[in-house]
Amino acid sequence: MKQVFHSSIEIRFADLDAYGHVNNAVYFTYLESARTKAFSAKFIDFMNAGLFFVVARAECDYKKPILLEDETVEIDFTIQSLGRTSFEVVYDLKGKQGQLFAKAKTVMVALDAKKGGPVAIPESIRVGLLGE
Repeated sequence: MKQVFHSSIEIRFADLDAYGHVNNAVYFTYLESARTKAFSAKFIDFMNAGLFFVVARAECDYKKPILLEDETVEIDFTIQSLGRTSFEVVYDLKGKQGQLFAKAKTVMVALDAKKGGPVAIPESIRVGLLGE
């Protein structure tokens, strides 16, 4: 069974657009916040050593507008596939009552900050991502 990461994101007034719902671009900020919360706790030693995960691709299927009165967005995500230097993350963005706001996907690449390029994902991180 795949490990499910979870994060709860508070909706801010600044996230809204002129139509009164969360702007579509903000969804990607929510994904980033959820990943950062989950990954920084698990992989802080690697990040301090200069290994980072960067977004190579991002997509989002919007299902229902998020409104300020929804208060929070619950984000569950899993690692869908894991390659040598990259992995694919799939997300469900839901409300408190379980209503689906969006489904999203990102492809993350392991980057060595010193070398400035992709590197193989260390085995200990692979295990942490998959929850094995």
